[in-house]
Amino acid sequence: MALTFNRGGVHPSEHKELSSHKAIVALPPPAEVVVHMNQHLGRPAKVLVKVKDEVKVGDLLGQAEGMISAVVHSPVSGIVKKVERRMSASGASETAVVIDVSAEQSLEDDKAFQQARSLDLDAMTPAELLAAVKVAGIVGQGGATFPTHVKLTPPADKPVDTLLLNGAECEPFLTADHQLMLEQPDAVLRGAQVFQKILNVASVIIGIEANKPDAIRLLQERIEALKLSGFSVAPVQTRYPQGGEKQLIWAVLGREVPSGKLPFEVGVVVQNIATAYAAYEAVFHGKPVFERVVTVTGYVKNPGNFRLRMGTSFQEAIAAAGGFTDEARVRAVIHGGPMMGKSIRDLDVTVMKGTSGIVVLSEDDFFYEKEGPCIRCGRCIAVCPMGLRPTELAVSAQFEQAEQLTDSIDCMECGCCSYICPTRRKLVHWIRLGKTVVRNHQRSKA
Repeated sequence: MALTFNRGGVHPSEHKELSSHKAIVALPPPAEVVVHMNQHLGRPAKVLVKVKDEVKVGDLLGQAEGMISAVVHSPVSGIVKKVERRMSASGASETAVVIDVSAEQSLEDDKAFQQARSLDLDAMTPAELLAAVKVAGIVGQGGATFPTHVKLTPPADKPVDTLLLNGAECEPFLTADHQLMLEQPDAVLRGAQVFQKILNVASVIIGIEANKPDAIRLLQERIEALKLSGFSVAPVQTRYPQGGEKQLIWAVLGREVPSGKLPFEVGVVVQNIATAYAAYEAVFHGKPVFERVVTVTGYVKNPGNFRLRMGTSFQEAIAAAGGFTDEARVRAVIHGGPMMGKSIRDLDVTVMKGTSGIVVLSEDDFFYEKEGPCIRCGRCIAVCPMGLRPTELAVSAQFEQAEQLTDSIDCMECGCCSYICPTRRKLVHWIRLGKTVVRNHQRSKA
């Protein structure tokens, strides 16, 4: 039986058949891109360009500020049109660089990153590899967007023995990581080798949900063919949120990350499939993160997996998928997956490093219009993968009871509680607000 985590979870309808096994299609450069300086957790990058500057693909647009930050590169060649605040897919107004694109020049300049370098990975030092990851501006591409170079430098007193590569892709609808494993298995594995050498760990385990048997089989074959020491594939049960860091660690290794702590507390670093692929491109091609694979699916005519440049509007991404099947019935456009993603109001917001999917939902996907009262059924408690009591946390958040919200720090906002609630209470919404109540309370006491 496939491995799984120790508590809670749900199995929503997958809807992956819409874009599953659709070959990755590279979208041509758009006429204009809007590149945000805050595409990662931590401090936004500092803008390095000004209006009328000429930029090329891969040029630095923003410099990292502070320890938790990441550089931002130009995804195109063209002329800087504006530097201003724009609404981002995260829902905040943030500094962005607007570029008028020279599509022909962009494609020509791309060629510099297409040819693989001739290098010996064994001859490179961990410091050199870490520098390549940092210079490329790599962040967690599963959606968390934590700067990867920081994640690859755990504290000296927290020894790490295992790199866990997250290929679960448990969110409904999303298939970008699955397709990346099928089309670029060697590149994904080489990227994992980069992480392995930086961390100096012997064990690399790739956790893949059982609903991707072809990816499980292919990666096992390629590990053997490439003779990768210490590498293995761990099939895990198809169960949401199997791709959560703490859930995957328990499923594969049987280790429980303590409350409020990070994976390196139990000797593990977790990286996403797309992040490993970005590391391969950075080291073997000298390519910074200026594009990524995004699933565009749902209520669109031609769902699929697309290679999109950062700064491409959601409107253009949806047009690449054939447009809406029936615009009148579109109820929501989700940045990410439907369980943890956020609904956006403006289709002019653009693709960022953490954009794994753009999911269009219709009125058929919504069954309840009004939030009802709690009926004390306990279903939210039963499905919470963190062992919390979501209904009580939601009530405490509504009444701003900071002392009753200390457990909210462990909430991963996976959406299981809201999904299972028969009266459709907005539990994740309230718990998210509860975290703000706690932070404000802590600041007032400081």
